[in-house]
Amino acid sequence: MWAAHILSYLVMSKVKKFLEGCIQLHYTPTTQMFCVFFCLFFCHHQANTLPNVAPSGTATQSSTIPLGDASHAIDGNKNTYYEAGFCTHTYDRLNSWWSLLLPAMYSISSISITNRNIVGERINKAEILIGNSLDNNGNNNPRCTVIDSIPNGGTSTFDCGGMIGRVVNLYHSGSDPQSVMSVCEVEVYGELYQAPSPSLSVGVNGGSIILVDKKLSWSDALFYCRDFHRDLLSIRNGEEQTKVEELLGNPTFPVTEHVWLGLRRYLMGEKWFWMSGDDPNDYSHWRHQTQSPIRQSSSPCGGIETSAPFHWTDHSCEDHANFICFDGDGTDVQKVTFFSSARSPKLPP
Repeated sequence: MWAAHILSYLVMSKVKKFLEGCIQLHYTPTTQMFCVFFCLFFCHHQANTLPNVAPSGTATQSSTIPLGDASHAIDGNKNTYYEAGFCTHTYDRLNSWWSLLLPAMYSISSISITNRNIVGERINKAEILIGNSLDNNGNNNPRCTVIDSIPNGGTSTFDCGGMIGRVVNLYHSGSDPQSVMSVCEVEVYGELYQAPSPSLSVGVNGGSIILVDKKLSWSDALFYCRDFHRDLLSIRNGEEQTKVEELLGNPTFPVTEHVWLGLRRYLMGEKWFWMSGDDPNDYSHWRHQTQSPIRQSSSPCGGIETSAPFHWTDHSCEDHANFICFDGDGTDVQKVTFFSSARSPKLPP
């Protein structure tokens, strides 16, 4: 009977749940011990069979000295001699970082880092961060661990326990004004968690606006945009309104009568705000040329009509509609934090 339970947990659970199951099923001490050892063998086997997804991503870093391109950390070559041209290297600056943007969200089991053959102490105390936020170049994401040290020319592996994200960073968060980030290979072992949906986009103001072929509630649309792009779209001027109309006027897939924007109204008042933190008073395109009236307490979320004259409209946040995300460089504007108890517990805090 206990063997069947083990197989059941093996197939249906992640490693953490498997270990919890060893205790919760009230086995005898002998069977509990066997269960734990079996799981540890499985963990090791799983960690070595998951693919290295790092080469599918795009690497960047805080600065680059000659021969030290960020992409060298995901080129598959573990040569630890910097002069050979296979390692990364930033200038010595405060809060140096290296970042990897993956093409989709992954459940990341472990990360292996290969250090240079000399001055390996430069990696000491760097943080490994995993998440979906691009704010502060990805350096605001949750922490997997802090690197104590990696031997010169050696490779160390760090268990990240299935953290969810598409942004992986190495970050010197301390006060050293001459921190350097220099590694020779970064391997990210994980499995696909969620891929982005098909979309249509146009460029605007150095970035892009993306109409997503997926129907979600307003809050889920916000999380989606923050996971895969920068944010749910804010329309800050007439040029951006025109670009949105251009996008909605030629869709390549069926869209709902309205699509979500990053518009939200305070529940206890008439004031609307952009989730990006931009000022909604700078530009508006409500049907009545003023801020949208409160139709009902259950309509505090804003969208835009998908046909002319493309007015902004308020709706129940639970409506399922297409939505528009924004990608591009961040600004000094502070985006509004949003929490939903309905969000999947698999996603990082």
